[in-house]
Parts: sequence; C-alpha cells; structure tokens
Amino acid sequence: MGAPLLSVLLVSWNTREQTRQCLESLAATADPDLEYEVVAVDNGSSDGSADMLADQPRVRLIRNHHNTGFAAAVNQAYRRANGELILLLNSDVRFHPGALNRMVGHLRERPDVAGVSPLYLNPDGTFQQHYVQQPNFAATIALVTALRRLPVFRQALHRFQMRGADFSRPRRLASGSCMLLRRSVLGQQTIFDETFPVYWNDAILARQLDQAGHELWMIPDAVVTHSRGASCRLLGPTIRYRHLLGSLVGYLRVTQPRHRLALFRAALLGDHLVKRLFGRSVQLGLGDLLAALRGDVGPLPDGDTRDWVVLFSRTRWSVDAHSAVLGQLTPRQRLLFVDPPGRRPRWRCALTPIGSTAWHAVVPTALPLGDIVPLVNWINRRIAAGVLRGWLDRHAGARLLRLDDERARPVLGRLGEDEVLPAAATRPMERSGRG
Repeated sequence: MGAPLLSVLLVSWNTREQTRQCLESLAATADPDLEYEVVAVDNGSSDGSADMLADQPRVRLIRNHHNTGFAAAVNQAYRRANGELILLLNSDVRFHPGALNRMVGHLRERPDVAGVSPLYLNPDGTFQQHYVQQPNFAATIALVTALRRLPVFRQALHRFQMRGADFSRPRRLASGSCMLLRRSVLGQQTIFDETFPVYWNDAILARQLDQAGHELWMIPDAVVTHSRGASCRLLGPTIRYRHLLGSLVGYLRVTQPRHRLALFRAALLGDHLVKRLFGRSVQLGLGDLLAALRGDVGPLPDGDTRDWVVLFSRTRWSVDAHSAVLGQLTPRQRLLFVDPPGRRPRWRCALTPIGSTAWHAVVPTALPLGDIVPLVNWINRRIAAGVLRGWLDRHAGARLLRLDDERARPVLGRLGEDEVLPAAATRPMERSGRG
C-alpha cells in the first residue's frame, strides 16, 4: 500500500481519556475512503497514555522517556510522517461529523491555500476564539500587565483577541491546535521552532508562512470541540506562566526592535514591583520573572502531574478524621492538607508525604494568638500561603484551593490557584478541563 494522503500528528502528555476521545472522534467522523495515519508521540506520560495509544488502530507510537515539549514532539512525529497533508492535532480536540472531510476538501478545491483550521466550540457548545494573531507591541504589554486597564492598551488587546469579529464566514486565520497543512509549504525536518517548546510556536509558524506568501484559512462549516489547555494546565501556574512569558520574550526578539524589547521588560518589572508594593498577588517570583524576561522558559516537568487540592482546615491533620477527604479525591488529584496556625510561634516548615495521595503541611506561625486575634491570623495565613507557594512552584500540577475554614480567606489568590473549590464539598472533587 502506498503512502496515505493524510498524516495526523498527535502529542500526548497525561491526557489519556481526552486522547482516546480525540482518536475515537477522528475515526468516527473521517470519510471511509480517506487514507490516513496517526503518528503519536507520548512525552513520558505517567497516566497510562502510552499503553492506550499502543492499542489504537492506525497509530504509530513514539515513546519518549521524558517530556521534550510540544514543539519538539511535533517535529519528531513529522519526521516519521508519510502523508501529503499534515494535520496538527491537540489531544483535547473532538471532531464533529464532516469536519475533517471539509478541511481536506477545502485544500483540494483551493490549491492556493496552504492550510485550514476549523471553527472551535467550548465543551458547553459556546464559540471559542482560539486563533493565532500577530499582536502589536501594545497588545503584548496588555497581555501580561495591568496596563490593559488603560484605553490604548485595552483597545490593542481587544483587537488581538478579535473581540466582536465575525466568525460565521471563512477568514484568513490559523490555529495550531487543529490545523491541516500541505506538506509542500513546510520544511523537510521541522514544523515548529523548538526554542518555543510550549507557547507561541504556532504564531511563529503562521508568521513564517505568511511571509512566504502562503494563506491560512478558518472555515466555519468544519466544527470541533476543544477543551483548551488540557496538558498545559498540568504544568502548574508558575511553570506555565514562565513558559508563556519567556516564549513571548522570544517572540518579541523575532518581531520587534531591541528598544521595544527593553521597554517591554521595564513594563513587566514595573508591574511586578507595583503589585508587590500594594500586596497584590503576582504570577512569578522575582527570580523566575527575571529568567523569563531573558527568554529562559525553564525546564519542563516530568513525573507526577496530578492536580493539587490544597485544603486549609480549622483542625489539625488526622488520618482517621480526614479519611473522608481522601476518599473524595479523583485518580488525577492529590491532597495538600494545611494545618491551621498554632497558638505559639514556630519557625519550622514541614511537608510530609502521607502515602501516595496526600501531603501534610505544618507551616510557620509567625505571631502568637493567631487563632484568637483576626489581624494576627491574617498575617500568619499570608505568610503560610507564601511558604506553600514556594513549595508548589517546584512541583507540577494545577492548584485547586479549598477552604474549610472561613478564617483562611486571606490566602485567596496567594497560591496562584487555578480554581477555588466549594468548601466542605460532599461530592467527588472535580476540575474543569495544549491548546
């Protein structure tokens, strides 16, 4: 049998069930006459994704022993692909009937078009704006600072986000989450620039294709559902934001003169210092921020990437007393239980694993009588949150904050949490689901 018309490039990292659903939707909706292969790269998943992929029909699996990043894995898959058409596909995409066939048909009918992307819907069926735009300088500053509140920056950000744009007709747009490309417009060995391991690699690709005179289109009659950020969420907020910001600095190096890059760095540093001065939460510590502003995105995590459920309670840890909390965890979650501040000061911070699903944190108590005096409790809780954030910044995983003690509210926003769970939840804890 000859080479297939289509090669699907799929990168997997700890999204086993979403990857399965993606492949099932692909098989169920593709035209029976469409010859395609799936070249999947598993980036060292710990959730059984690789074994699941190995059992799938049409899938040629590449197992990586560690997380190489999205861009490198796509390039790895591309070098094994045989198709004339190349589909870049995120594992959190599900095809609606006819979507892939319409994308393939569009390229067959329009030889002048280099690539095509579908219309995206959120899991709840609402429209999702998920297309690559080339931001101007003001928009890049608005993306990552509080200057977005000023009219000139807010307007630039809204233009970049395409607020109010019409997506009911075909438009010249691209999206790396689900993009069908002609192999003839791509390089021989690589698709993405690997100096952008997670973020902004699709913007660089779209810019390169545009400069070469190639058109990329979005067609609204090809529809997919996109969960958005399924793998990126697992990085945890600090690792995720450092990659986002560091890659944005790399993008500015490519697209802007040096003096604008210097202005961008100054704006970020000023934003950080003002927020710290007024006690506002910041997304990175100063060390990580300075590294990101140099374009250093830092390492990608391996190993355990389960979500952290961080529980601030009014009672101290007891296995017997809190067995019900452990029973509420899903397989993709682990618990960080935080003891309340003590009556007497203590300076030692101890974090101890309890089996494979829980950690127990005894954090410093800076001031005495925090369990009685509200202001002292506020100070102690803020200090505790800062200590825990430093520890969590070194451990991958989304952060889901749960407060079983109303006096713990001063920690809100101090952990860089992705979500705040209902207090005293009686149902299993769930989180809402690269892209």
